[in-house]
Amino acid sequence: MLQQEINYRPVRGKTYSLFGNAPSSYPYYKLIENLADVCLQHYDIKMLLVEIQKASGKKKLLKKLVKNSTNDTIVSFVLNTLKDSLWIYTTEVDEHLRNLSVFKIWDRRLGTTEEQYHLYMLEIELMNRIHNENFKKCEHKIALLPYCLQDFQNGCKSTKGDLDHICKGCSGRCFINHASRLLRNNNVTPYIWMSSSIKAFPKLLKAKQQSIGILGIACIPELVWGMRMCMHLGIPVVGIPLDANRCMRWMGRFHENSVNLEKLNDLLSRASESKEQPLILIAERIKCE
Repeated sequence: MLQQEINYRPVRGKTYSLFGNAPSSYPYYKLIENLADVCLQHYDIKMLLVEIQKASGKKKLLKKLVKNSTNDTIVSFVLNTLKDSLWIYTTEVDEHLRNLSVFKIWDRRLGTTEEQYHLYMLEIELMNRIHNENFKKCEHKIALLPYCLQDFQNGCKSTKGDLDHICKGCSGRCFINHASRLLRNNNVTPYIWMSSSIKAFPKLLKAKQQSIGILGIACIPELVWGMRMCMHLGIPVVGIPLDANRCMRWMGRFHENSVNLEKLNDLLSRASESKEQPLILIAERIKCE
């Protein structure tokens, strides 16, 4: 089986790694679910999401709220709930920011602070919970997979499809290949996101008279940006972050990367309309180092 050939091992990114000190990134997902549950004991999910999105761009305010350690606002409560648990996944952020050039410090994605990362992590979890049911009901579901998940030793042999590039399944070491199989098994059409624009999707699908849902995979800052754009366009969206940020934009060249297929399997289990065949038990088929 191709799944047995994947070498799922911890990777470090330029600013974050969802492995922390564990051999898998799955403990991170259990943690962020639990932290979301804690926050939702105090606040309505939609109100919480709005407040996080409003505050997440205010870097100085977020830094101040963490230093003061007060819980007199929603965002202050959330930040102080998250920081003691999530810091292990963002240990490289401060060094990255200190070494950013003057020309890059104003790049919103490259300049993401540790407080922003923690809010983004929670935001992704909240958006998945809010949009899961509507995503499930969509007539046409699309997944956008990042180019950096390919097997760089083999070289990507994807071909251009109707919306973007399509995986040809050429390598058993390729996370795009394995993710694409999972997605197709759950009636989600996977594309390697290289040239298409999210803004073009509603127009394309309107011509087919179909509702559209999008599943995104990207590094945390890019995923949040893409999910927010989908929300703005009225597109039901769910997403899962890459295990680390290791592409050319962050590290100067591409490094092998991964996504937690077990978590993707879970996300698809909640969103899948297909009951015809059981989902692949990814956890049992991936080698861990």
